[in-house]
Amino acid sequence: MQSSRFPLFVWLGALPFFVAHIWLTAGNLPPKVATHFNAAGQADGWMSRDAHILSFIGLGLGMSAFIIGLCYGIRWFPKARLSIPNQAYWQKPVNRPAALNHIFYQAFWLGTLVLAFLATVNHFIVAANQADAAPLAARVLQVATVGFISGIIIWIFLLIRFFQKPKRD
Repeated sequence: MQSSRFPLFVWLGALPFFVAHIWLTAGNLPPKVATHFNAAGQADGWMSRDAHILSFIGLGLGMSAFIIGLCYGIRWFPKARLSIPNQAYWQKPVNRPAALNHIFYQAFWLGTLVLAFLATVNHFIVAANQADAAPLAARVLQVATVGFISGIIIWIFLLIRFFQKPKRD
């Protein structure tokens, strides 16, 4: 059984768009960027524009690569540590590679979701910095955060559902 490599290509396609988004929107930022906001949406933390660019690009690439790397590294965990539905089926030597590959390729979806969320956060940071002392659109950012968390929950649900029923060979 071969896992679809489509998520890999989606993630690889999202990477340049993420970097370009951060890079291209940086021109709309002042030299001193408000990057942290309190509960009322008022800025309470700043960094230089260059530090913001490098931080966000590093955070997006680093977080998504860490998730993907961790899911790839699962193959070296002891078999007993991989707790999935129908474990007896998926831990058989003939089925284990398919299970590990499925987890690995599904990690690219999660990595893409992280990139999309961080691009959204960057969008709100840029908007908040375009006007003098403009508050962060806290309500809209909360909705984006709920969407991100919902995406993670859906990702987990689909991953578990895949393993619930053994595949027919």
